[in-house]
Amino acid sequence: MKKMVITGVNGFIGRSAVNNFKDEYEITGIDLGEQGSCGLLRYYACNMSKERDALIKILSGASPDVVLHCAGSANVGASVLHPMEDLDGNLHSLYGLLLALQQLQIRPKIIFFSSAAVYGNPKSLPICETDAPSPVSPYGLHKLMCEQLCSYYNRLYGFRIRSVRVFSAYGNGLNKQILWDMYQKYTKDGQIALFGTGDETRDFIHVSDIMRAVSLIIDDTGSEEVFNVANGEEISIRRLAETYAKKLGEDVGIVSFNGRGKEGDPRNWRADISLLESLGYRKTVEIGAGIDSYVDWVRGL
Repeated sequence: MKKMVITGVNGFIGRSAVNNFKDEYEITGIDLGEQGSCGLLRYYACNMSKERDALIKILSGASPDVVLHCAGSANVGASVLHPMEDLDGNLHSLYGLLLALQQLQIRPKIIFFSSAAVYGNPKSLPICETDAPSPVSPYGLHKLMCEQLCSYYNRLYGFRIRSVRVFSAYGNGLNKQILWDMYQKYTKDGQIALFGTGDETRDFIHVSDIMRAVSLIIDDTGSEEVFNVANGEEISIRRLAETYAKKLGEDVGIVSFNGRGKEGDPRNWRADISLLESLGYRKTVEIGAGIDSYVDWVRGL
């Protein structure tokens, strides 16, 4: 059986990756603290930016064919308040991983989970992988720096790293970000009061479709280094919130917006996914069905 290392395995993407790939790969998980709900037999607590010797020992024993680097911060607001912590969680953890692999002289396929935040506020939509990045948050800046580090290692050291720019990921198990926050507001106040105008847009993709995209990218033998991972659809936050309210059995009147944007948040996103589609990607989860499933999940907690 092929072998895979998943970093950040206790996080939303990491846990989803375990469930998706566990029948195909022997998986070793790495994260900062004690094992969470990923349920792996081979799990290691390791700070990849600081514990080089421990990381080298883990990777040597795992001998991976594929590494999914899901570790790192994924909070735009926190990156604005604590940029140095975000830098350490994103760039330094990746650098630690690559230095360890370089020392071991092994070259697995690596998928680095980047973010659409590298684009910032695009001048036109849809956003293509070749469009100039212009991040508007420390988080987006640090993800871009990570991508540049990956490209550097590909060029100079013969690594095989693909950066996947995930747009707005959601799905059962996500206990942060907008879908989670809406439920917390609803259970506390019976209202869903949100920042912004509601006209802001995102390109949502269900985590199960993210895993399908990643599988295609792992198997691809082309030379592309960066992929948009999204559905190519622009969905307003107002539409998202009103769909959510209806699923809760409430009138859309419980949804409101304060007209104030958050620092670091872009206004509009829609991805050009031509490159991903050329690998055979097709969406399987519509946003309405995804929200229905999410609300059922969060109500059951």
